[in-house]
Amino acid sequence: MTDRKRRTRRRANGGLDVFGILRERISSHVLPPGSRLREQDLASEFDVSRARIREAFGALEQRGLIERIPNRGAVVIRLDPRQMFDLYDVRRVLEAYVARLAAERAPDGAWDNLIQRFGAPLEKALAAGDFDDYLDGLETLHAHMIRHAGNSILADMLDLIGDKTLVISRRVVILPGRAEIGIKMHRRLLAALARRDPDAAEAEMREILSSAREYLEKYQNYVI
Repeated sequence: MTDRKRRTRRRANGGLDVFGILRERISSHVLPPGSRLREQDLASEFDVSRARIREAFGALEQRGLIERIPNRGAVVIRLDPRQMFDLYDVRRVLEAYVARLAAERAPDGAWDNLIQRFGAPLEKALAAGDFDDYLDGLETLHAHMIRHAGNSILADMLDLIGDKTLVISRRVVILPGRAEIGIKMHRRLLAALARRDPDAAEAEMREILSSAREYLEKYQNYVI
C-alpha cells in the first residue's frame, strides 16, 4: 500500500482512520522501533485535532505498539529478545490450532490459488529480491487459514499480536536462506491443508514457527 493510500484511508463512519494508518506504518517498519510520534506533526499531516491523535495513541499503546514517555511523548516500542521468543512460542500454539481447524473446515478448492502462488510466482519474486511479495503471500495464507478455521476467539487473539508478528517477520524473512526454506515449508503446509489432513497441517505450522524462531535466535545480534 502506498503512503498516499495510507493517508487517505477512511473509517467506516467516513473519518480518516488515523489509528489504522499509524498501525500499518509501525508494522511495516515505515516507522521503525524508537521513532518518535509528535502529536502536532501528525495532526497537521492528517488535518485532524490533537485529541484525535491522542485517541489513536491510546489505541496503539493498548496494542503494545508504542509507549508514551513523560517529557518525550510517544515512541514506537522496541521488543527485547525475550519478548520476541515468547511471541513465537504463543504463535506456535495458536497458529498450529488454526491450521488444524482450517484443514478440517475449508471447502474443496479453497487453497488452489495459494498453491499456485507459492509456486513459480513467489520463486520468481524471491529470485528478484522482492521480499514484500513473499510477505504478502504469507499474510494472505494466514488470513485464509483464520477465515476457514471459523473460530472468532482464535481470530481475536491472533489479531492482538498480529502487528508485532509482522514487525518480526520482516526481520526474519531477509535472513540468509530463510525465505527459500520458508517457501518450501509453506508448500508442505498448503499440501496438507488441500488434502484435509489436520494432523499434518498442525505439525507443518508448528515446524514453520519453530524454524523461524531458531533463525531469530541464531541471528538475533543482527536483527534485534
